[in-house]
Amino acid sequence: MTDGPDGASLELALALMRSRDAIAGTEQVTGATAAPVTLSSGERLFRLQADHRSAVLLSELSEGISVGHFTPDDPENGAPTTATLSHAGRMLVQIDRPYLPQFRAAVPLVGNYAELRADRAAEIDIQTRDLLPFFGSVVMLQPDRCDRITEMLRIALDLTTQVVMRFKLALACPRPTQFSDRLQPIIACPGHPTLPSGHATQAFCVATLLTGLQTPGAPVKAGDQLFRLACRIAVNRTVAGVHFPADSAAGAVLGIQLGRLLLGRATPVGAVARASFDGRQFVDKNDQPRDFHYGVLDRMVTGRDDSTRFDTKADFVTPAPLWSALVAAAQREWDTRWS
Repeated sequence: MTDGPDGASLELALALMRSRDAIAGTEQVTGATAAPVTLSSGERLFRLQADHRSAVLLSELSEGISVGHFTPDDPENGAPTTATLSHAGRMLVQIDRPYLPQFRAAVPLVGNYAELRADRAAEIDIQTRDLLPFFGSVVMLQPDRCDRITEMLRIALDLTTQVVMRFKLALACPRPTQFSDRLQPIIACPGHPTLPSGHATQAFCVATLLTGLQTPGAPVKAGDQLFRLACRIAVNRTVAGVHFPADSAAGAVLGIQLGRLLLGRATPVGAVARASFDGRQFVDKNDQPRDFHYGVLDRMVTGRDDSTRFDTKADFVTPAPLWSALVAAAQREWDTRWS
């Protein structure tokens, strides 16, 4: 028989009909006395099907989030576009795109990475579809033991996609392949704009969330395995030929901030400080485009890089009760992972 929704089949439906006819009889059907609702919304959340739960959580997390953009007056330098992420009216991230000549000057950096393609082709291919197995190799993320952690991360990945695509649309930055026909990427080049890198944004958001589960309030440390992995995932997009290093740097800042926002909204009194990335300043002492790697990330997150700023004064963010329930369940899984 043909399976229907949720694995049901016509054969099962016919069997259930026969079973009811046999045991229910012809008596008038009456309803039982209803019991009062005793579970909170957060507790009832886990009775929803996974796709419905995802829709509810994404709806809640999207409340209060806005992406804005504007073009400051700068006639000498081509009026670069600025994009911002705000929550509840408070700006959390500002990203300024590099100038077009800076993108062009960075093309040789992308070309030089092509020599690593044979070594990283397997990673690049898998990472076009899924990032979590790589993080699962660093920390335990087996589905049968960490289903809530995995669900939390996948919701975060979906929200990150929504936000980063708004940034890409606003900033309208060209891909490396638009400057040279010799880059010849080893994967299909996405049709949407390049900065910030979506893979970098997602990877750094996941690294921030997992770090928060492990050590609440812990700072970003470029040398930690989770952030080293996020760096490698970001760099792999340059190796593949579809991203500039500046795209990864911008994605790192946006991803860290989104991770912090999600952690902050999971508590009654969460707070997040503002951060910014100025692609026009992502240059070396000779005013040439820079690469992106662990050392650069370390300079960015420790306040030693002119392109990046992470403020210390934090503003409160609006709690998300349903998301809080999922994060609390994920935290319990994390805390009991040795049991």
